[in-house]
Amino acid sequence: MEDRGLNMFTKAEEIIQLIEGRKNRGYGLMHFKDYMKSIGDPQKKLKIIHVAGTNGKGSTTNDIRSMLQEAGYCVGSFTSPYMITHLDRIRINDMYMDEKEFIEIANTYYESWLTWDLSMFEIDMMLACIYFERHHVDYAVFEVGLGGRKDATNILEPLISVITNIGLDHMELLGDTYAKIAEEKAGIIKACADVVSAETRADCLDVFLKHADAQGVKLYTLEPICDLSTNLQTVFTYRHLQVTLASMANYQLRNAALALETIWRLREKRLVEIKDAPILAGLRKAVWIGRFEIMQKDPIVILDGAHNPDGIQALCNSLQGYDDIAVLFSVLKDKNFETMLSILETITSDITITHFDNERSLDIRCLKNRKQLHLIEDYHAALTYMLKKKKTIVITGSLYFISEIRQFWQK
Repeated sequence: MEDRGLNMFTKAEEIIQLIEGRKNRGYGLMHFKDYMKSIGDPQKKLKIIHVAGTNGKGSTTNDIRSMLQEAGYCVGSFTSPYMITHLDRIRINDMYMDEKEFIEIANTYYESWLTWDLSMFEIDMMLACIYFERHHVDYAVFEVGLGGRKDATNILEPLISVITNIGLDHMELLGDTYAKIAEEKAGIIKACADVVSAETRADCLDVFLKHADAQGVKLYTLEPICDLSTNLQTVFTYRHLQVTLASMANYQLRNAALALETIWRLREKRLVEIKDAPILAGLRKAVWIGRFEIMQKDPIVILDGAHNPDGIQALCNSLQGYDDIAVLFSVLKDKNFETMLSILETITSDITITHFDNERSLDIRCLKNRKQLHLIEDYHAALTYMLKKKKTIVITGSLYFISEIRQFWQK
């Protein structure tokens, strides 16, 4: 990020471009803690719910936000990556961060970003804390970016910690076994807050329990999910409540149940006042784009941001009721794409691979020897080709890819 001297920013796009160019220099969490202390620790003035896990973090965060908002609270939410604009990562009551205020905050703190050499994610995290504190939100729900223990969000002191699940993703950074990855995710567990998780693997739960015991807090897992039915909507019973979701994706059941359990535990400790009605209304109204999102119905086109083997398997499970499926797939090169493709091949042989505009996007030429796959370099051409098929079209492989597809679709 260049030194601008006394020149002030006037356009959000200019700031975003500069922020997105900031790399993580590996200074560590203490460096970021010291920076936040230097600007007054705005995060310490917030009532926080902290959400970690491999898959489902965004959906769980959004479900929690929706329930609290339905109860009349002002709720901040911080998620990543963005789907429409960089500013949709930071929201109050599901409204993107205001551009004018974004510019004003950037002009105020820009020099400090340079001095402390902050990364993009650290800047976004700082912006969220400042924005939420300025607007006096009642609660703020923060999604972990990567892992947990070393993540910039781990400066937070939450009311409750949430861990969705553990999957084999980012193994080069987090470890090559479920238990090792669980150790990194469990790094968000602190003495100030109990933890609730939707995970079912015994080895991962053992890790969570060890960390919870060491911090003197309780670990809660989900109650049984009962009476599941799907017919345009998903309906199930959790505790004594009959829950209705707009989503048809099976994997959203556990995300919604985890969000409900989180609110339940907060209510139990009188950390939030919320009745059953806004809980149910909040879950019914919660929509998280890019997750089993139906873009059109003739032919059916489904966008899903599954970006690792566990996510792809959950997607395939949710597609069991669909016939004659064709998949458009693009992926980041550091993902386990061979396993992801093998899972997709269990539901269809009609798979088209494409490339999208990201420096981390897979070079599809490495798949040229797989004769059963159709390769189309340009994703605009690939999408046009797919839409000519009279099939159920599923577009998946990367949240970044899904974001580009949505923007192209709307144009």
